Amino acid sequence: IEHASCADHMQIDDWNKPSLRIRALNEGAWGNMIWFRCVHAPGAQALLTRDLDIGAGEAHVNVTRGFEVGSTVRIYDRENSDYVVITEVADKMIRWSTETPVNRRHRAAAPTYLEVLTFELHVAMKDRREVFKGLQMHPTSRNYAPRVVQQRSRLIRVEDMFTKSPVPHNMPESLAMTRLSGGRDGIEHITPEDFVGNDFGPGERTGLLALAANEEIGILAAPDAMRFYDREPGPAGELKAQRLQDSMISICEHLKDRFVILDIPQTKDIEWVRRWRRRTDSSFCAYYWPWLRTTGVDGRLFIVPPSGYLAGVYARRDLEGAHHAPANLEIDGADDVSLRVTEDHIGILNSEAVNTFRLQRGVRPWGARTASSDPNWRYVSIRRLFIMLRRSIEAGFAWITFEPNDHRTWELVRDRTAAFLSQLHTAGMLVGGNPEQAFFVKCDAETNPPEQVDSGMLICEIGVAPVAPAEFIMISLTQTMTGPNQA
Repeated sequence: IEHASCADHMQIDDWNKPSLRIRALNEGAWGNMIWFRCVHAPGAQALLTRDLDIGAGEAHVNVTRGFEVGSTVRIYDRENSDYVVITEVADKMIRWSTETPVNRRHRAAAPTYLEVLTFELHVAMKDRREVFKGLQMHPTSRNYAPRVVQQRSRLIRVEDMFTKSPVPHNMPESLAMTRLSGGRDGIEHITPEDFVGNDFGPGERTGLLALAANEEIGILAAPDAMRFYDREPGPAGELKAQRLQDSMISICEHLKDRFVILDIPQTKDIEWVRRWRRRTDSSFCAYYWPWLRTTGVDGRLFIVPPSGYLAGVYARRDLEGAHHAPANLEIDGADDVSLRVTEDHIGILNSEAVNTFRLQRGVRPWGARTASSDPNWRYVSIRRLFIMLRRSIEAGFAWITFEPNDHRTWELVRDRTAAFLSQLHTAGMLVGGNPEQAFFVKCDAETNPPEQVDSGMLICEIGVAPVAPAEFIMISLTQTMTGPNQA
C-alpha cells in the first residue's frame, strides 16, 4: 500500500548528526506503540603493558578477552583519552587502523586502560520486551547494531545513517524511553476495489487476488473493512463494507481452500446485527460480534473488530486439529467486550449464526457456526476439516497425473485414501465405532466409466462422518427426599 509508512525515530549522535534510524518492523499504525531507549554501557577492560607512542597502531595488553574486530575502544589514563576501532586481535595485542591514530603518548605505568565502548537498545511494546546489548557502530563488528537487530528483533529494524562524525561521537546518544511515531496504515483513501485488487496474470495481481496463488493461506480476515462503515455511517458505508466482505466470501467459495472470518459493524442494535448477518448464506465464512476492548501500551482503551483476534484463536486451535471448534479459548490481548450481551441474546444470535463472546476466565468466543443455512455445513470445524481434507488429498495425489488411468491406479488411490482417513478416525476427527462407519472411499470402474477415462479424468468418491462440536451440555436435576441428584 503506497500510503502506508513505518513508525520510526531518528537517533542522533553526540555531534547532533543522524546516527541510527529506529523503525518498526513493517508499516502500520501498530508501530506507534513501540517504545525504546538507548543506553551507553562499558564493555571489556584491559591494562596497557607497553608504552604507546603518538601515531601507534597497536597496543600490548594484559588480556584480550571481550575485545573483537570492529569494536570501538577508549584508551585512557587520568589525563588523556584516545579512541580507536579494532581491526585485529592477537595474543595479548590489539591493532587498529592508522586512519584513527593515537594522538597522545600513553604510559603503561600511568596506568593506562583500554575499554570497549558499547551501547544497548531496550525495546518494548505491550508485554513484549527486547534487549540488545554490546552493540557497535562499525560494520565489521560481530555486534554491528543493524545486523544484530535484524537477526533477533520481532519489533524493529535499525538503519545505519553512516554519520561522518568521528569515533566515538558517531555512537547514538543516550536517550530515555521514547516512542516511535509516524506509523500509518495508509488506508484512509483505500476503496473496497483496492482491497480486492485486480488479476492481470502472474506477477500482475494485486490485493486479495494476489493471495489466490498462495496455497499456504487458510484464513482470511479484514478488520479494516469496518472502517468503510466507520467513515460513512449509513447506506454508503454499509455497501462498501459489504462489497469487500462479499468479495472475500466469493474468493473462498471459488478456491475452496480457505475460510473468512467476518466482523459486523459496531452497534448496540441486536436487530441490526441480525439483518447484517442474514444477507449472507455461505459455509466458508463466520460472523463475530460484538467488538472487543483492548488496552494500548500507553494505557489508552481501544475498541476493535474481533476478526483479527479470532484469526489467532483459529490458529491456536488448529494445533490440536482442524476438527476442534475455534471456541471457548481465552483471547490473548482482549480485556473485555464492547457490549455485554445477555444469555437470552447469546442464544438467539447463536441460533442465527452470529458468534458472540462470554466473559469466563477472560474473553472467550462462544459460538462456532458458519453463515450457512445448510445443516450439513453448520459448524466452522466441519467446513475447515473438509478444507484440510481437500488440501491433504490433493497434495497427496499429485503423483496421479499422467499415470495409467486403470484398475491398478484406482486401487492405489483407494488404499492410500483409506489409510489417510483411518489415521483421522484414530485421531478422533471422524465419528463411528469403526472405519466403515466413519468413511467410505470409492474409486473403480463405476466411478470411472470409459467415457470418463477417455476425457482424462479420474474420479474418486469420498464420504466422511465428521465430528460436530457440542454446543450445549444438558444437566438434569431431580429433587428427591434424600437430596438432589444430578444426572
